[in-house]
Amino acid sequence: MTAALELEAIVCPLCGAPRATELCAERDLALGVPGRFPLARCEACGLLYQNPRVRRDQLDRMYPADYPPHARDPDLGRVLHDRSPAVRWLLAGTLGYAHVETRDVGALDRLRAPLRRRRVRKNFPPWLGRGRLLDVGCATGRFLQQMASVGWRVSGIELDPVAAAKARTVTPDIAIGDPAELTLPAKSFDVVTAFHVVEHLPDPATALRNMLAWLAPGGLLIVEVPNVGGWGGATFGRFWSGLDFPRHLIHFTPATMRALVERCGGRVVDEWHWSKPRWIIRSVRFWLAARSTAPARIALAALDSRLGGGLVKLVLEVVLKAAGPARRGEVARYFIRHAGTG
Repeated sequence: MTAALELEAIVCPLCGAPRATELCAERDLALGVPGRFPLARCEACGLLYQNPRVRRDQLDRMYPADYPPHARDPDLGRVLHDRSPAVRWLLAGTLGYAHVETRDVGALDRLRAPLRRRRVRKNFPPWLGRGRLLDVGCATGRFLQQMASVGWRVSGIELDPVAAAKARTVTPDIAIGDPAELTLPAKSFDVVTAFHVVEHLPDPATALRNMLAWLAPGGLLIVEVPNVGGWGGATFGRFWSGLDFPRHLIHFTPATMRALVERCGGRVVDEWHWSKPRWIIRSVRFWLAARSTAPARIALAALDSRLGGGLVKLVLEVVLKAAGPARRGEVARYFIRHAGTG
């Protein structure tokens, strides 16, 4: 059996305060890495984070070989599989992809385009500058492949060497390491993305400062993280799937993310929230599995059945539509520019 990970006390990754109050300790509910991992709240700024945290020299042991983002092969997102005229029309007309071919777009395609608007905006950043994009935490390069297919000059950063080797089949411009410790040319990217990365980093402030430094004037940094201030975190507490002990070292609310961005010289210019039923269902499973009662076992079996799971998903699809407007989604995406820019 793998030995439990060793923990070390740390100061707050946001404000540097030494004192934090432990709220709970939980095991790895998703992948079974041995140990129990504490959730603490900084007594100065309110940031939620692991303290004590897995020792820095053991952080790689938090990720089993089958960790999902590293197990996937590069593949185009489904939104681009058909190279549909409606998608290309939206890219060119609403997101600035003037180089995308649209001469074959017909009237019917233009009528269909609004139905795909939300999905296209979620999957593609606006076209900026010279089309240079850096994806921090690029894993096997799936997102990079999608971006290259619509004209971006792509580069990536990945901590895991095996995942990075797969990403290099998409582009040779892959740096291996922690973004807080890497040196890249300043002002060399028009868009920098970090999807579900910052919550994994032991030094998120230095990483974010670096990302902003790599951003060209007028560029855009897009950071996406789980939102511990959403409905899921409030409802399920220690069983919320977004905690993902021990891999998620820090748990952001919109307030603490904005505070981090401002400390690093940036400014949040927009913020999107959303939820998916499967994220809530995962939390429900964790909550039920922790109870050894007969009703909990029956409820878990019903949830895992085709009928029961389908009904729960259907209800959640309706209820969760309100999470975005209420800014209480399971996930928050932040659009960030240098402080003082629009």
